[in-house]
Amino acid sequence: MSSAGIFRQIHITLDVNEFDAVARFWAALLGQEPGPVRSGGEYQTIGELPGGGWLTLQKVPELKTAKLRMHLDLVVDDVDSAIAKIVGLGGRQISEPRVGGGVTVADPEGNEFCIGAFQRDRKGVRTPVEKVQ
Repeated sequence: MSSAGIFRQIHITLDVNEFDAVARFWAALLGQEPGPVRSGGEYQTIGELPGGGWLTLQKVPELKTAKLRMHLDLVVDDVDSAIAKIVGLGGRQISEPRVGGGVTVADPEGNEFCIGAFQRDRKGVRTPVEKVQ
């Protein structure tokens, strides 16, 4: 059974303390340029996400103090090269690869997200990502 949802797109907003390093980091990972800082210096949108939606940075005064209760799971072609790029951009690897290859990483301010070279369907069945040649 299927019913119409109420959302057209999902926009993701990430709390940050400083735009420059975090905006450069996410812009490089998404392959897009950051937009201008707007709304009195409070927001900066990085670009359109695959399938629509946006990643927006929101400037906040408090530092990250605990694990996020919601995070991004991003599909990559190759976990090792994705980790190398993330680290090269100022991020870091948080976990060792889990069974199946998922890895937790973080941006320059410690905002955690997971990467893996697989996708799951609605029932949780894993499908390996076909590498782009």
